[in-house]
Amino acid sequence: MKLHYYPGHLATELLVRWPAAASPLPPLPELESFISVAYQASLLVEEGQPVRCRLILSALEDLPHAPENNGPYVLELATPRPYEAQEIRRLGPALRSPSSLLAVRADTAAGLLIWGLLRNHSPWGQPGKARPFAPSPTPPTLLLEICGPGNLVFYYGRDRVLTLQYGHVEGHGFVEYPLAWSQGRFAENIDVLGPQLAAAGLAAPPDLMPLLAELAHHVTRRVVARARASGHGGMLAYVPTTSVAHCVGPAATLRPKYPVRLPTQAHYYNGLQVAIIARLGELGDITWSRYRRADDARLLELEAAVSQYADLLADLMTVDGALVVTKQLAIIGFGIEVYAPKLALTHVYRAQNPGATQLQMEAADQGGTRHRAAYRLCLAEPESMAIVISQDGGVRFVQAQKGKVVFWEQLTL
Repeated sequence: MKLHYYPGHLATELLVRWPAAASPLPPLPELESFISVAYQASLLVEEGQPVRCRLILSALEDLPHAPENNGPYVLELATPRPYEAQEIRRLGPALRSPSSLLAVRADTAAGLLIWGLLRNHSPWGQPGKARPFAPSPTPPTLLLEICGPGNLVFYYGRDRVLTLQYGHVEGHGFVEYPLAWSQGRFAENIDVLGPQLAAAGLAAPPDLMPLLAELAHHVTRRVVARARASGHGGMLAYVPTTSVAHCVGPAATLRPKYPVRLPTQAHYYNGLQVAIIARLGELGDITWSRYRRADDARLLELEAAVSQYADLLADLMTVDGALVVTKQLAIIGFGIEVYAPKLALTHVYRAQNPGATQLQMEAADQGGTRHRAAYRLCLAEPESMAIVISQDGGVRFVQAQKGKVVFWEQLTL
């Protein structure tokens, strides 16, 4: 029988997983108190927003010395406050920046106290990085991140040691976008865009794929962020353009309630890609970094158009059923039912590292209806991909690998 982890269990588990070369953790009662208060704070809301912040358990004198311009700004309270869940809730709005840490220390007489705030010159947390805490200086001590209700992540400096999500610690969720989920799976954009670029009098550069992939990732991230913020949940599926004819229809795997007529000419998003490539060519640098530099009026217009298209996708996801697009992000339909009852699917596999080289088997029926639909789609159409967003903000990225349905769990940030 699977047991849920609570603060006492977490303290014991953290002691087991704590790196041998690291500075020792505080005594068990103190550690349990630190975790217990943070856990209770994670269940609270402040002005309608869940408590989300980062905590460090360290006295000021124990923090490593750093040059004046390279260390964090220390805002020390004249009178320390008791380390209580309600205090964390009240201070939460001042700690939403990824550059902020709430500093906690132990006092022999008073127990744990909140003694100040640390504000780094760069974020402690960086979405999209393999290690979420900033390179230097990162205190080599216990850091705790409150990511959502009952969702805690423990770090030793920059290294993640333990993740609590949905009451369990056996599988890590990921803060970063799982690039391995889509690696190499947007390649069809090159084949489709080639003729369109030629029609526009443009030559496709040999290294165009990184730009197109980053654009697709950018749209996906925005869709996920927008859908999370709505609190509605939904499912977004990507299928190869060549698969649409046989996998979409009234008697196919994907049965849309609201099908969209696919034009024979270039669709809207592809038109945006062509326009972006054309403008970057005029600027002499057809790369993602040039596109994101945001110092050109035409590129800013195009970036706004891409963001609006991503927002449209997020809105369509709120309709009951799945939103399905091609890997060129052309909308196929929404309100789509995934129908594959004859597929035998008893287990799926949780990725335990970003590259999914370490997998953990789980029962396929542990998730909700959307999750099972995503699993069956990826099993029926192995080149497809899916994203499932729960009402609580949890996100699963799903794909098939060598006959196995694999998912990455993204932490609720």
